[in-house]
Amino acid sequence: MNVLKRSLAPFPKEAWDFIDEEAREVLELKLKGRNIVDFKGPKGLDYAAINTGRFLPMNIDEVDGVTYASREVLPLMEIKVPFKMKLAELEALARGAEDVDTDPLLEAAAKLAKAENEAILFGLKKVGINGIIEAAEQEPVEVSVGPNEMMNGLLKAKNNFDNDGVKGPYHLLMGREMYSLLYELDDRGYPLRRKVEELVGNEAIMVPELNDKGLLVSARGGDFEMTVGQDISIGYSSQDQDEVELFFLETFTFRVNGPEAATVLK
Repeated sequence: MNVLKRSLAPFPKEAWDFIDEEAREVLELKLKGRNIVDFKGPKGLDYAAINTGRFLPMNIDEVDGVTYASREVLPLMEIKVPFKMKLAELEALARGAEDVDTDPLLEAAAKLAKAENEAILFGLKKVGINGIIEAAEQEPVEVSVGPNEMMNGLLKAKNNFDNDGVKGPYHLLMGREMYSLLYELDDRGYPLRRKVEELVGNEAIMVPELNDKGLLVSARGGDFEMTVGQDISIGYSSQDQDEVELFFLETFTFRVNGPEAATVLK
């Protein structure tokens, strides 16, 4: 793909393979949101928007007896994270070095993952993205006081889902502090984590971007939709003496189709 300009980079394919693999390991660890929603794509870099099925009436008087309306679309957002690496490090890699400094690459990958996670969870109003937390229609429940409160809160959330016809199993996402409660034991020495995961039907997921909050969402499908044009890729930008500038690139959007399928935990 020309926009990535990988063929212009002053280092061999072996270095690109290494860079891609290092990035993949970090992204697989840190990309949390896309794993609990419907993923559509990749549809290509030229895919610009998705049809919402709605329209906006336009106040236009051009031809007598004709009404005008604009079709409503949700545009894909393009995010780019530049980073620099020492050319000498990449050349050393080609000669068989195993201690290559990849910190800039790993930091950039973490930034991109954080941006994607936060768009899914909290939304980005400037580009028309509503996040799951803002859109959630179910009554928030308290779970962070202790083990009993967590089980009671999750049971309440599950009962609310049942009343609204929202089927399980469920995905349970928790910020770091809330997630730490899962390691507590009940009065019989039974791990809280095991009881919680048996209740929701899936493993609990720690998502640092949630901070002190959590989310319980249905895994039935159709409620949360991420559409990707250009999936996460790494490209070459330029060379400045002994450094090369690279970048992560991704285009996507996200929408909530079933706000009744999410409960905020606090």
